[in-house]
Amino acid sequence: MNKINRLAAIVMALQHGLETAHSLADKFEVSRRTILRDIQSLSEMNVPIIAISGPGGGFRLMDGYVLPPLQLDPVEAATLIFALEGISHYADTPFQEKRWTVMDKIKGIIPDDVMTRIDPMLQQLNHYIPERNYILHHLEPLLACIPEQGWLRILYRSAARQRWIQIRPIRIYASAGFWYCDAYSAEHGEQRVFRVDRILEAEPIDASKTRQLTTAAERELSQPRPMERPSVRIQARLSYRAMVEAEQDRHIGEKMTEIAPDLWELSFLCPADQWEWAVRFFYRLGREAEVIEPEELRNEIRQHAVDVYRLYESTTPNSCPTT
Repeated sequence: MNKINRLAAIVMALQHGLETAHSLADKFEVSRRTILRDIQSLSEMNVPIIAISGPGGGFRLMDGYVLPPLQLDPVEAATLIFALEGISHYADTPFQEKRWTVMDKIKGIIPDDVMTRIDPMLQQLNHYIPERNYILHHLEPLLACIPEQGWLRILYRSAARQRWIQIRPIRIYASAGFWYCDAYSAEHGEQRVFRVDRILEAEPIDASKTRQLTTAAERELSQPRPMERPSVRIQARLSYRAMVEAEQDRHIGEKMTEIAPDLWELSFLCPADQWEWAVRFFYRLGREAEVIEPEELRNEIRQHAVDVYRLYESTTPNSCPTT
């Protein structure tokens, strides 16, 4: 970033509140001395920057000072539009209506000549997000709870059953086309991940009950946790296709090393509670991957293969088991 762009970026950062020389230096990846010189340059350009000394001090803009209308260069405009288009690939979002009005407003402030230059670039950029079919009926109550550390009573449908659970939402994120909520569960006594489209109903909890739940959660979290089983080192060799599959996983995607043309080695510590996931994951990769160790994992994958073979060994389809 050149100096002119950095000066404009500093002013925009200060519009959002107090900043220190250290925080600005971290944001723009320059030295603290460079930031101080930039602040001096802005002051000489009559930008009303106020310096506050002492603990909790820093720099801020004089009250009432605003920047002129936003100006975007072609790359900045393309970056913003590309980011907004990424949201549109989700079947539903917490900003379902606003995402289109924001897109129209952004395109409205971009000059025609800039749009002409960035259109070919945008045509070649794509978000890969799997298509899903769902409606998020209860995302807004989850979002509303987070700033207040509030609680909700939800009817949740898991893979095995559905039941009412009392949760305190912590954060919400999107991954692979779905929305997820990290939340503390009173029934489980720990933090869990819930898929938002599987929340069938959501009800606010009375304030008096909320205080009791918060006290119980804090007491539970303060208790010494039982000794967890140690993680297991998993080592496997992957073909190119398997590598592409594995790199999409946020936990193991950076754990691979290319050891030969079209051959990768994956080595990672698998938490004990994720063992079943590891069995399913490597079984699904089939002949595109081979687990080297541990032997126990190899045995379980082999047993899965035997079970599937027996299922298809008969020429007559078996009836699906009922529960």
